[in-house]
Amino acid sequence: MNPTVVLVHGAMHTPWIFNPLRERLTARGIGSLAVQLPSSNPLSAAAQGLTEDVAVVRAAVEGVEGPVVLAAHSYGGVPATWVAAEADQVVELVYIAAFALEPGTSMMEWMGGDFPPTWNHSPDGLAVKAGDAEKSVFSGVDPLLTAEAVKRLNWQGMRAFTEKLGAAPTDVPLTYVVATEDPALPPPVQEQWADRAAHTLRVPSGHSPHLSHTDEVAGVIAQAVTRTAAGD
Repeated sequence: MNPTVVLVHGAMHTPWIFNPLRERLTARGIGSLAVQLPSSNPLSAAAQGLTEDVAVVRAAVEGVEGPVVLAAHSYGGVPATWVAAEADQVVELVYIAAFALEPGTSMMEWMGGDFPPTWNHSPDGLAVKAGDAEKSVFSGVDPLLTAEAVKRLNWQGMRAFTEKLGAAPTDVPLTYVVATEDPALPPPVQEQWADRAAHTLRVPSGHSPHLSHTDEVAGVIAQAVTRTAAGD
C-alpha cells in the first residue's frame, strides 16, 4: 500500500499554505492531507499549544489507513517529531526547513528565551505573530502568493513555544529539505539537523521552499513515498 502524506504547517499558518504542494503530489498519484494545528488561530485567546498540536497530528496519522509519510514545515517539525516517535504508522519524516529539536527542549529555549524583535504580541499576551513575514517567512515567493499568504496568517499561541518536545524518533528514516537562503532559520543550523537525515535536498530558497520550489519539494516527498512503498 502506498503511504499517505500528512502535511504539518508551520507557526501562524493554515493548511491552505500546502495547496500548491498537494496539487503537485496529486499529479504524481500521491494522496495527501494537511492538518490544522490548534496553536494557530485567528483569535489570540483561542490559540493553543504544542500539546494540542501533537494530539491533532497524532489523530490525523491514526485516521489514515496504512503507512504515513509525515512532512512538516518550520515549527510543524516539533509536533511532527513527537508523533513520529510514537506512531508506528509513520514510515518516514520529512523536514521542510523545519525545527528538529532534541527531546526536552522548547522552541523558546532554542530561540534564546525571546522572540525576534520584529514579531508582534497580542494585546492579551497569549499569542504572537511575525511582523515582517514578507521578508522572514516568504522571501523568494511569488509576490501575489506572498500577499495572500500574509493575509491568512494567524496568531500563534505562546504555549507552542514554551512547552517542551516530549520525544523524537530513533528508528524512523529522516529526509531534510535545507533552504540555503533562509533568513528565518539559519541554513547552518538546518545543515546540522540534515546531518542526521538519511536523505537531504538543498534548494536556493527562503523559509518557504514548498512555495518557492514546489516541484523540488514534491519530488523529494515522492521519493520518500516510493522508498517506503518499496520497503527500502
